[in-house]
Amino acid sequence: MKSYWLLLGSLLLLGSIGCDKKNKELILPLTTDKFPQVIKFADDKTGELENSDEFSITLTLTDRVDPEGAAAGGKIISLQEDVRVFFTVAAKDGIDQLADFIKGGTAVYEIDDCTNSADQGIDLQFQFDAATGLGSVIFPKGVEEIELVFEVEDTYLNDALLNEEERAIEFKLVSLEASAENVVVNTALSVQVEFLDEEGIHGTWELDLENQANFAAFKALFGLVNEEIAALELSMVEKVEIEIELDEVNLTVELKETELAEECGETAEVHKRIELELEIEELDYLVAAGNLEAIGELEGTDNSLLEYLLRGNYTLSGNQLQLQLQNEFDKKKVEATLFLNR
Repeated sequence: MKSYWLLLGSLLLLGSIGCDKKNKELILPLTTDKFPQVIKFADDKTGELENSDEFSITLTLTDRVDPEGAAAGGKIISLQEDVRVFFTVAAKDGIDQLADFIKGGTAVYEIDDCTNSADQGIDLQFQFDAATGLGSVIFPKGVEEIELVFEVEDTYLNDALLNEEERAIEFKLVSLEASAENVVVNTALSVQVEFLDEEGIHGTWELDLENQANFAAFKALFGLVNEEIAALELSMVEKVEIEIELDEVNLTVELKETELAEECGETAEVHKRIELELEIEELDYLVAAGNLEAIGELEGTDNSLLEYLLRGNYTLSGNQLQLQLQNEFDKKKVEATLFLNR
């Protein structure tokens, strides 16, 4: 019996030693608060017209696990202290001397819909050396994102030609300075700012309403996906604009009917509007004639999101644009040709 208890004790001791060894090799996963905060660019690409007097890029924080569990997809958790972020121009196309193009800049963040940090006299210590392409800015605590606004010479790229080559600047994050904050910058990602040709497809175009057939074509094309447009009469419309951006097509119908609108404490009489927004999937834009494809969304009767496909081709002739389009939704197709002026 004694030998039995000795054997059992030895086995228990060996088991205990084995467990201790196993536990020593066990690597516990890091909790969320041990991972560093990551500052990155909000977009990988953005664009401005060649005659703009400024352009901007946005810095933000990567989404993290919501500690309250309210946001299943995560949320931005702001920093606990100010950090200085360093960035650089990594590449440029069609711009010989940055110093001749970029004149200066500033950095701001939104406080509310009517106020930003500059309105409150908050200085984010924006610095940029156009000769070297190096810059820095303070990313402040308690803020989700900041916008770097660059002032440019609006005549530098602006000409009367349809340029066939891309004009762009690429920015990358380099490093940061922080005392105690566990934060890093994403140096792998970049953002490209493309300067869009004013003589090309990009910009704002106004539908020619002098020809009633042109309005009827527009009404049929977009009335397929919007009941308000389908019910319009020409006498109700002030103007129709189609704005083509780098990655979006924005359509605005401005009605003659007005309403009172309040913005930032001020009330004004404004024209009622009908607006549609589509995401560009394909666009040939360094040519005078090319293809366009965009996808729009609308809400179904069961609150689901439905898609419609707008595609076709365009032809430019000076300040006139001809769009030959097909709109496809719910197994229905409408084809129309629209004429617009810049």
